[in-house]
Amino acid sequence: MLRLPVLLVLLLLPGVAAAAPPAKDRAPALRSLATRHFVLRTNASEAYARSLGDKLDSYVSQLNVLLPALLQERIEPIRPNIVVWERQEEYQRQARESAPQLVNNGGYYDGATRTIVTYRYNNSLQLYFHEILHAIMGEVFRDHYFFRYSRPNWPIWFDEGLAEYFGSFEADGAGVRIAARNRTKIAYLINALDTGTLVSLRSLLTAPSERYSGTSMNLYYAQAWGLVDFLVKTKPYDEAFPKFYRAIRTDVDGLTAFKQAFGDDLDKLDAEWRAHLWSLGGIPAGWNPLFNGVNIDEWTVHEGGSWTTMDQAIVGRGDENYNYLIRSDLPHTAFSLRADVLIERGTTGLILGNNFHGEYPYYYLIDLSRDHVTLRRAYSATRIATLREAQPHLPEDEWVPLLISVVDRRIQVRVNDQLVFEERDDRDRRYSLFGAYLYQGSARFRGIAVKSELPTPPAAPR
Repeated sequence: MLRLPVLLVLLLLPGVAAAAPPAKDRAPALRSLATRHFVLRTNASEAYARSLGDKLDSYVSQLNVLLPALLQERIEPIRPNIVVWERQEEYQRQARESAPQLVNNGGYYDGATRTIVTYRYNNSLQLYFHEILHAIMGEVFRDHYFFRYSRPNWPIWFDEGLAEYFGSFEADGAGVRIAARNRTKIAYLINALDTGTLVSLRSLLTAPSERYSGTSMNLYYAQAWGLVDFLVKTKPYDEAFPKFYRAIRTDVDGLTAFKQAFGDDLDKLDAEWRAHLWSLGGIPAGWNPLFNGVNIDEWTVHEGGSWTTMDQAIVGRGDENYNYLIRSDLPHTAFSLRADVLIERGTTGLILGNNFHGEYPYYYLIDLSRDHVTLRRAYSATRIATLREAQPHLPEDEWVPLLISVVDRRIQVRVNDQLVFEERDDRDRRYSLFGAYLYQGSARFRGIAVKSELPTPPAAPR
């Protein structure tokens, strides 16, 4: 059954020891791999470990240039440990021993041992990058336990926003380029602006750590990223950013330091900030690829399965459950999504959804099998209704072109250039989450791209 995708939960508290499980229940032993900047311990495959190590080293090499330039201060290099379990249940065994309050999270940073702990499935590169930045800032502030988060007016938006800012990346061939625009965060921000749910700048500046967990987590992480992005890319605030950083390092109250660096007219700053956030949602004309034909670093595996790339295609091998591969894009009001799908066995499909605060992210599921196409509406993880069914022939082991359009509140599904069915879209929302899934099946996907069908961008909200 479909469940919510794993969220980027990044709580950063020291662990609490617990009794170790019996030896027979322990996960397979971890192997060590020393990279240029890390000691990576994992029970995942050697090929995965080396690929991950290369990307983590690339991240630190780029960060060692970008972070000192932004803060105008030399940053001491660190060599943290990274533990990557293959599966979630293995991660949970360790979390029960060292951080029982974080058993159901995507990962955590243990300040006592300078160790990032996570698991392979469900977690994107951004989680690793985010936690590495936290480890570095723990050294900078001499506070690996994040006690500063409990201080009155400590700018948690700075810690979390900086980690999100440098944790954001884009695929660059086989490598990554960091500090890129974060499409997931932009989608949350555009939706919040459009619905009037964006938290005010004044509230964000003094928000306690509780806002960065639970139901408010996604919105606060997005706004923290958006505030850092605004300040470092807007003159004259970019030049004042190091001043703010130096002030909080010398224990100046976070709100006071912000006003001293950027100005005390928070209403004016709030308006400028919102205009900047809205401008990030501009969508280039024409077809924009979601899959680069090389790797799936910008995608996130959800609920397991094997997802790899071969011959410029995504290759999915499912297990007995639903397995998902998802990624975010800039938010679309009207769009077309195209993909070529090769069904090898079982059922596969495509996902249409959105990154909206407090709402179930998957909206529509298009099931594809050899002789059946089904449109389903997902209202929650357990409430899923079948809306339309058709029986076109989809030959196995042959590439089949699909085109899905959502325009004027109508969903159209075409297979082999033939309209299979049309259904009214009951969601007055943008679309920013796209993906593929398997149900006891195997399939390949290529040519995945999205195109805006809105001739005129919507006006900025008042």
